[in-house]
Amino acid sequence: MDKFGKNNDYRFIEAGFPCHQVGAETQRERDTGKAPPTHRLHVWWARRPLTPSRAAILGSLLPADTDADWFLRQLGIEKLQALVNGECWTLTGRLLNRVIRDEFGSEWLPVDNVVIRALEKEQERRRKNLKIIDKLCDADPSFNHDPLVIRWQRESKPFTTLPAKGSVLAIQRIAADPAHVNERIQFAKSERVKGILGFELKWDAEELYGYDRAFTYHPEPMKEALTILDPTAGGGSIPIEAMRLGHKVIANDLNPVATVIQYATLDYPARFGTALIEDIEQWGNVLLARVAEKMEKVTPFSPLPKEELQHLINHCTNCKEVIPLFDGPEYDQIGILYCRQVTCPHCGGEAPLLNSSWLSKEGEKWGIRIVTDGQERNGKVHFEPYRLQGKRGPNGEDPNFATVKNGVGTCIHCRQAISSDEIKAQARGESPHGKWQDRLYCVVAVRYQPKLDMKGLPERYRTGDKAGQIKTEKVRFYRSPNRQDLEALAEADRQLEQYWSEWERQGLIPTENFPEGNDMRPKIYGMERWCDMFTPRQLLGHLTMIEELNRLKSEILAELGTEKGRAVVTYLQFAIDKGLDYNSRQTRWEYTRGIVKGTFGRHDYSLKWTFGEMIFCGPNSGAAWGLSQVLDGYKGIAELLEPLHRRLEEGSPPVTIIHGTAAYMDVVDQSVDLICIDPPYYNNVQYAELSDYFYVWQRRTLQDLYPELFRRRLTNKTDEAVANPARDGSAANAAREYRRMMSEIFAECRRVLKDDGIMTIMFTHKTQEAWETLTRSLIENGWIITSSFPVESESAASTHQMNMAAVASSIFLTCRKRPDTNTVPATWSGFGGIGVAQRVREAVRQGLRDFEPLQLNPVDEMVAGYGRALQVLSEHWPVLDGDEQVSPLRAMNEASGVVAQYQVTKITQGRLRVDDLNPEAAMALTLYGIFGLTEFPYDEALNLSRSLNIRLEAKGAGYTVSARMIGINDETQSRRTRQSDAEDVGYHAPLLRRGSKLRLALPEERNNKRIDNPQTEWDALHGLIMAYREGDVPVSRAYLMQHGEGRTQIILDLLSVWAAEMADEQLRKEAEALLFGLK
Repeated sequence: MDKFGKNNDYRFIEAGFPCHQVGAETQRERDTGKAPPTHRLHVWWARRPLTPSRAAILGSLLPADTDADWFLRQLGIEKLQALVNGECWTLTGRLLNRVIRDEFGSEWLPVDNVVIRALEKEQERRRKNLKIIDKLCDADPSFNHDPLVIRWQRESKPFTTLPAKGSVLAIQRIAADPAHVNERIQFAKSERVKGILGFELKWDAEELYGYDRAFTYHPEPMKEALTILDPTAGGGSIPIEAMRLGHKVIANDLNPVATVIQYATLDYPARFGTALIEDIEQWGNVLLARVAEKMEKVTPFSPLPKEELQHLINHCTNCKEVIPLFDGPEYDQIGILYCRQVTCPHCGGEAPLLNSSWLSKEGEKWGIRIVTDGQERNGKVHFEPYRLQGKRGPNGEDPNFATVKNGVGTCIHCRQAISSDEIKAQARGESPHGKWQDRLYCVVAVRYQPKLDMKGLPERYRTGDKAGQIKTEKVRFYRSPNRQDLEALAEADRQLEQYWSEWERQGLIPTENFPEGNDMRPKIYGMERWCDMFTPRQLLGHLTMIEELNRLKSEILAELGTEKGRAVVTYLQFAIDKGLDYNSRQTRWEYTRGIVKGTFGRHDYSLKWTFGEMIFCGPNSGAAWGLSQVLDGYKGIAELLEPLHRRLEEGSPPVTIIHGTAAYMDVVDQSVDLICIDPPYYNNVQYAELSDYFYVWQRRTLQDLYPELFRRRLTNKTDEAVANPARDGSAANAAREYRRMMSEIFAECRRVLKDDGIMTIMFTHKTQEAWETLTRSLIENGWIITSSFPVESESAASTHQMNMAAVASSIFLTCRKRPDTNTVPATWSGFGGIGVAQRVREAVRQGLRDFEPLQLNPVDEMVAGYGRALQVLSEHWPVLDGDEQVSPLRAMNEASGVVAQYQVTKITQGRLRVDDLNPEAAMALTLYGIFGLTEFPYDEALNLSRSLNIRLEAKGAGYTVSARMIGINDETQSRRTRQSDAEDVGYHAPLLRRGSKLRLALPEERNNKRIDNPQTEWDALHGLIMAYREGDVPVSRAYLMQHGEGRTQIILDLLSVWAAEMADEQLRKEAEALLFGLK
């Protein structure tokens, strides 16, 4: 096939794009404190980051000859530099606001006193850097040749002269280098660097990114608005980036919760802009006020405990007169903590189940002690928080103490075990010994105290509205539950019972049964209905909010109109959903940070032994926090879409939101220019099962606003394209059903895509099975795979990161429609080297040459090589080897061999090829190049061995290497058995097997007899290393002279590869020292 189609329409993502830079920025987006606003608005599982979403769209539409730096700048990976006598100065912070841009697009920086001071500071910073570099190189001369240090030194060159005041500095915009920033961050953490400097290197802002996170950048809309489809749009990351690029978008999803999220992410912010914030906040505050009024009676704020009052008095030693201003009731409650408690089946005592006694590891350290009444039978407990003194409590308490581990409890009274089955039986109310309860064991409260100066006197504001007032500081403390707290819980119980009948009549209570599914832990632990997932007070608060929102709804719609009113009600329901997420019996108290973590910290319904409750009234209530989170999320999304909003002038956004299966979409044939899809994979996330948690509540308020979305009692699981054993009867049936559904989706995508269109799949893979399933579904449904590139890959340069189960977390697979022509099956191994296998190898080699300008790391090269191999296979599909159909996996293994050979050749500068080695050594080297010394699946090694025509053979002990094979020994827990000869210790084979995993043996694990009489070059490499450990360079040189036998250079080249690809820093330094000594 030509590249590609009638007009040679080859795209940037097919030719090769800077995936390592996109991946580095994606890591930054994920890891930098605050998630993008799209991710903060509402829970959705496995949401795509924004940066790779934009990259996938842009790369799929731009021509192959697009400049890579220009592409990165369109993603927002761009920094500004001022030119100071030809030297580049990266601008950061407030200096960026001083850059002037004229009407022709030229930019410059006027030099005034502020800029001169900044230049002087930059000059000093550069001189300081050079001193650090000199110290590193003096201590370890190898740093002189380190590419990172060389670049750092070059960029730290001081300015020859500084510009005069009144002059101007020209500005240039260049593509930034986040991949190099990752390398710098790792360099600073290196033990070698820290050891020389005596501290961890802290990079300055100028040496790091030099720009805001890329997703905040407003791209220029493309000249032609194309139609872009995301068939499984989920949380809307791909569609929002397509809209920001100026395209028309079709967003489809089967899940109604996802569809509502898409309206709130794609439609309303673009339609109404930031002005809607005022409406959401206004009506949200009305909702909060009404709810707070009803919940105040069940949310008491208590007087300060005696211990906290004493701390306040001690703090105010020199200003006792202000104590009355601060000794009132606690100001706030930020967490009400519960544990599960059962009745001990052995002694009948109260048995609280705490998986940790920690309350706080942040700031002042706190723990909780369980205090018993000393009774042998039917013992009672109470709880006392304590401040740690060092690593323990005041009486030696261990904050790591726990009464439940791995699902098995321990009675605090009799110390006997309480089985997991007994705990579950009590949770369901099926045990004769008792029923478990949620036991309130601690209240996390806040008080204020004066901020003191050096003399112990209160600091006061000197100016402004607060002039003369005392400055204050918050103090978090932990207290035992008191009578007020327990009475409030009883009152909440009473009110819930009082209102239950009326609320049930109105249909407000989610009494739907928890459905059969893959994660039945809620039912196993007694939560039969959705409403059972909340304590009575939590449920009272949530139902009050639902009731009040329904009462407000008509007022909101009447004042704002249907469309704007629907938007506001939706966001207020999202505020309620925040509370549902962070205020349930499934939350978790995160003692390392002192916060309540949400129900879906993981993608499941895992049981939490302790959980936190948030209050519904007060200045910083959980309900107020939920509203603030939604306001913040909406504001951020509206700002991302502000340029589009201005162009629309409150018209309809260019987005069509469809609710339905991706296998049958209401989209016209051949009407889509680009399909960009992040499909669900197997059973990674059961979206429908999880989203029921929100659906049953949204249905109570949003059904009349989105009638087509909330017709069902629960979400549609029948048509969901996931592997669902609970639905399909078994894991095998689930896998088959998933493959069928994905095939239908890809066939539907082929129907709606234009003939010259392109489909890019953002694929999160874990196993070879994943690759096989996805690529086979594509190929069998009329697609040619034209490229694959990894995003979010490990930044390490070693090829040992290539293990497909652990490499890149995301892959971009690009596909085109295969012409509808009947094809005769092609031959895998044709005569005269004309088979598909040979074409695969040639395509991968050519690809590696094409990728060289991109400076991809070995991980990225490997995955990119898969794309070239799959392209050849899918172009010639079907392909037979004899009577057996060749799988996509086999083509990828063929690519693996080519890339491994390429890496070996590159490392040794062409001196060594895999074919130069004995087959066993060749296989060992190839495996080392791909997996390093880590474990890898046996099946992956087996497939690779077939592509190299080298057999894997299990060997019981010593053996003679013969023909094209590599030996495998079983890895034993002990290196010596009773029957073995005392001298015959260690493994003869280079490969070790444990279960379904293999790994390469370490030199010290090899059998002495084998490496003293090496049969292969790999044996000689291990023998050389062991000789060095025995007697340094002289002994290793003697070993090399004795066993080199004309292979000295090959063995040294192997040692070079061993050093270059070694992940372990100590082993790498050892190999480098040995190489240096043998030169």
